[in-house]
Amino acid sequence: MTLIILAAGLGTRFGGPKQFFPLGPNKESLFHYSLYNALQHGITQMILITRAEILDQANASLQYLPIPTHIVLQETPNNKPRGTADALLTAMSASNDSQFVLINADDYYGPESFAAAKTLANKHPQIAAIPYLLKNTLSPHGGVSRAICENENDLITSIIETHNLQQAGNHATGTQNGIEIVTPLNTPVSMNIFLFDKSIESKLRTYVESKIAANSTAEITLPDFINEKIQNDNLQVPFANSESEWFGMTYAEDLNAVRERLNDMHQSGQFPKRLW
Repeated sequence: MTLIILAAGLGTRFGGPKQFFPLGPNKESLFHYSLYNALQHGITQMILITRAEILDQANASLQYLPIPTHIVLQETPNNKPRGTADALLTAMSASNDSQFVLINADDYYGPESFAAAKTLANKHPQIAAIPYLLKNTLSPHGGVSRAICENENDLITSIIETHNLQQAGNHATGTQNGIEIVTPLNTPVSMNIFLFDKSIESKLRTYVESKIAANSTAEITLPDFINEKIQNDNLQVPFANSESEWFGMTYAEDLNAVRERLNDMHQSGQFPKRLW
């Protein structure tokens, strides 16, 4: 399996690119820890998808990695990437592998999530999801965007991008398609960790190209693509809720907490003194 790292974002709420920010005690970036865990669960190569403006940082981040790696550049019309669906298509087109695990560069997913992805891969679905509980993915520093997942009989029945999610007492509030919503804190949400089979590439290409034709600078997201395939094509999307610890960087204020947590994980032996 190939691990695809999404690392082309602008980091608007963070205040700049955060994909390659030095966080670990040896200046590791957050995706290095995901790679370390993924290597224990069937990952044999890695594709880093980024943009030309931060290519030097991307190249520097790949030094010393113990795995074949490849950088792919996502187009940035009007200096903005077209979104996660376009990023996946760009990366998938550059590989002949049959299965892909996709993650964000600026999230820590934990080993259990990659174990779940490997188990799902054995069933050879076209798409599978590894959601987290919303309460474990919120930031104390402001609203976050997550894709809310509804499910039935071990399948995702809808996945809808939701913005400005914040805890409000024993529930969370947010905005979904411009409408204010209230949702329980134990709602499953996507953190952009998915399993994809190569066979989905043609459907993804058709979807992305149709969106570009309608609006060449529109953001084209994976939750929107997956939801359309579920609703219109009856695509079966199995899932496994992750029980792993998650943390990430949405705001600059998240930096200290992430650094402290990574240092604790090194000190406790969850990670070696040096990853490689």
